[in-house]
Amino acid sequence: MDNKKRFIVIISSLFLILIMSLGMFFIFEDIISIIKMGDEIIFSWKLFLFFFASPLPFYMCVYAIYFCVTQKPAKINNKIIKYLTINFFVFLFFCFPLSWYLDSKLKMEGYFVCEKISFSSPTKYVKYPNLCH
Repeated sequence: MDNKKRFIVIISSLFLILIMSLGMFFIFEDIISIIKMGDEIIFSWKLFLFFFASPLPFYMCVYAIYFCVTQKPAKINNKIIKYLTINFFVFLFFCFPLSWYLDSKLKMEGYFVCEKISFSSPTKYVKYPNLCH
């Protein structure tokens, strides 16, 4: 691989890591609100899927940078990829039932569901109906 291609791979991998980090920053606040059971909770099955599946693409970007800089593969690459792939599919399988469980748990706790803007938008749960805007 010549220097120009290596530079492009490194820059694009760093850009993807930045985008994933920004996504995790915004998602982390929603996950904390679920754990603390705050007054307003924004939840979607996509939130958990992105949170738990993100280590695989993050590792792939870091590995691409490592390979471009050192020109040799990592020694434990196959084991890590195997475990991260298993992690991805396990959470892909469990994110739908987890979403249904959390929906019923929040409704039992007395949360109200706000009207969605669109079909694909996340669900907003609030303790008081006047918090829906």
